Amino acid sequence: MKTILLILFFCVAILISKSQTSVGIGIYPTGTETGLGFRLNKDNHFTLDARVTKANLYSDTKTSSSFLSEASAIYRLILLEKVRFHIGVGFRGNWNLTTTHKYGPIIPIGVEAFPFPFQNAGLFFEAAPFFETDQKYNWQGGIRTVAGFVFYFPTKEQKTKS
Repeated sequence: MKTILLILFFCVAILISKSQTSVGIGIYPTGTETGLGFRLNKDNHFTLDARVTKANLYSDTKTSSSFLSEASAIYRLILLEKVRFHIGVGFRGNWNLTTTHKYGPIIPIGVEAFPFPFQNAGLFFEAAPFFETDQKYNWQGGIRTVAGFVFYFPTKEQKTKS
């Protein structure tokens, strides 16, 4: 497990070093699951996406607690200056304090648009079919939709020596 985490860390470091923008933050206030997301870069075809949504933590056992997390590998099919269309595959976890945890695959399909003069801030729309199951094979599926804002932190351009 430590070896896999170490390899993933180096892959993330390489992806960040090769891009002109660093980590991006997404705020998704509308859709079926509101939350926060983190992306590695804006300018590469391949990137990684992680998000936390719908954090309902209750101490009352009568109400269901849940904490949704996702991690996806994203490939941008269209990578234009102001628009990025992507598709990906990932893992979704529905962690509960009062019932059993559910987990399963997710396929995010979405678009990022950068209509503002400052090109590191934009709008984000995504729909993602998912499937979840627990250890007792109780399953559920559906389509998760989100809309919101995304911001990528700029990096300093490195000067080349002549």
